Amino acid sequence: MIELKEIDKFIESRFQRIFILKGINLQINEGEFITLMGPSGAGKSTLLNILGLLDEDYQGDYLFGDRSIRAMRERERSALHKSEFGYIFQAYHLIDELTVFENIETPLLYRKVPSSERKSIIAELLDRFNMVAKKDLFPAQLSGGQQQLVGIARAIAGKPKVLLADEPTGNLHSGQAKEIMEVFQELHKEGTTIIQATHARENADYGTRLINLVDGKVTTDEKIIHG
Repeated sequence: MIELKEIDKFIESRFQRIFILKGINLQINEGEFITLMGPSGAGKSTLLNILGLLDEDYQGDYLFGDRSIRAMRERERSALHKSEFGYIFQAYHLIDELTVFENIETPLLYRKVPSSERKSIIAELLDRFNMVAKKDLFPAQLSGGQQQLVGIARAIAGKPKVLLADEPTGNLHSGQAKEIMEVFQELHKEGTTIIQATHARENADYGTRLINLVDGKVTTDEKIIHG
């Protein structure tokens, strides 16, 4: 489904190149649940941004299906990003001027989902995350944990083929974190491909594969065996 070939990402300084990612080769099959782990600065978020088509400033080749992302026009890349990917950001990235309901609705508008269907999808998500009473509030009126839940609801509203999550439980208490990981597990069972970056080993155990990054390189790539 996704193949990365010799991906390098670097910053040019006066005297040298500083590599953020170096020689990344990855094959990701449809329906996998992958966790990226590694110390801060290992390149996890950068790799997620490249996978999610949010960063095009890299060297190497990225194939989605059998199509090279490099060979696509900007409009095609943008359409692919909106139709196939859901993204949960560490810093929420909610739209301040929109209510909780409207934030969750955004990807459904991109996908031209009819109004009645949009309302029913959003009602179900608000109920699932105990946010029904908050639907008309703006992000500034929510706690950090609540904003993260809205970000997660928005990312999964359009049933993306690929869900990318950067520290998805970083701002949540343990009960909420477990709930979110169980939602991910359900989505994975329904066929969503999930790639998360996390520091929490217990989150990795929900998945099928664990990739460790150190200094921008893959050091280990192993299947997670469930008892």
